[in-house]
Amino acid sequence: MFRSFLATGSLFTFVLCMGCTQPPKGAAPAVQVTGTVKMDGKAVPTGEINFTVDGFPPRILEIKDGAFAGEAGIGKNQVEVFIFVESAPMPKYGGQRLKTNTTSEKYWGPNTILDAKVEAGAANEFKFDLVSK
Repeated sequence: MFRSFLATGSLFTFVLCMGCTQPPKGAAPAVQVTGTVKMDGKAVPTGEINFTVDGFPPRILEIKDGAFAGEAGIGKNQVEVFIFVESAPMPKYGGQRLKTNTTSEKYWGPNTILDAKVEAGAANEFKFDLVSK
């Protein structure tokens, strides 16, 4: 019985240590960015734009009246744009509204065609003109 207890304890310790081998990823060094997002020539009323430097979590900025501002990681960023439409309140879910992304798949996800080179000491102003089709 002692051997099984020892083996179980050793296995538990091994599993815990496996999770400790990689340090948590922080955020990439960042600078201020600004810009605009248009869909078919019109300012996007509301949405989100994500800037992601490879290997780091995305920086999520709000789009309001076609404009965004905030911080993005220095370097080449993959850019994703999300334009949401909210459903009517759903009583089944406590009155919450579901959000549906209406942006074409070419502007979000791993195959987004958008990118931005963010540089320290630069203006870092970006314009994204999207088309719905």
